[in-house]
Amino acid sequence: MSRRRDHQLPEANESGRPRNDERYQYDFKEPLLDAGISNMFQVDKNMLTVVETLSTGFRLSTGQTVYGPLLVVNNEAFMLKIPPPCPDSTGKVTNPLQLLDPEALVVLNAVTPRPELLVVGGGAHISPLSSAAREYLTSIGLSVELANTRHASSTFNTLCEEGRNAALLVLPAGVSA
Repeated sequence: MSRRRDHQLPEANESGRPRNDERYQYDFKEPLLDAGISNMFQVDKNMLTVVETLSTGFRLSTGQTVYGPLLVVNNEAFMLKIPPPCPDSTGKVTNPLQLLDPEALVVLNAVTPRPELLVVGGGAHISPLSSAAREYLTSIGLSVELANTRHASSTFNTLCEEGRNAALLVLPAGVSA
């Protein structure tokens, strides 16, 4: 029984092997064909992530140390001006995220591409955002994930490694209001 050959080999290259064409790769010493897939374990070296959470700040993948509240959006880091935790007249300490002004978050709506998720770290504990900030984030279509700072940083790093477009808003890990 003879086999019919539908595909003819392309002409040979300098090494005597057939040249790669749009369907097959014959010579593995030539550049690879674009197969429409990518290595999911290859991490972008320019990706900005949190390497270490400190009690007063953060060490970033760029080697810089940032002290105070931090916002990371589209590989850019911003220091936030949020009032520090301080006791009120009754002695109760309010977490700064509960006093967050929505004006501090307008960058999330101004950047392109806009993040799909904001991961929020409330310091040593989980803390809710102010109702005004929460309403603003909902109005621009941004999902919010609340966690303590260490877990929020880890979640953000994982999302970035997966290629997701996430933003990070964190207070230093030492904030325990």
